[in-house]
Amino acid sequence: MKNLLEGAVLGIYEELVAKTPGACSCESCREDALAYVLNKTRPRYSGGTDTGMALIALDLQKDQTRAQLAVIVLDAIQRVAANPRHPKR
Repeated sequence: MKNLLEGAVLGIYEELVAKTPGACSCESCREDALAYVLNKTRPRYSGGTDTGMALIALDLQKDQTRAQLAVIVLDAIQRVAANPRHPKR
């Protein structure tokens, strides 16, 4: 069983962190942002069947779903950048 949302969130994070001024992309900040997003969203688990995985993957590729995730990811990036667990660089 796997939460297919993780891959989608990671892809959106990688796109947005590069475009966000002042955002740190170190491993600690990345993990904090991803954890924030995954805790704020409904998980999309697949039981391993090809049909289930295809339906979830299709949903995660919709523009509306990606836009909703992008808003949450950007919020996470900004929150972590404002309160990093390491000294500001």
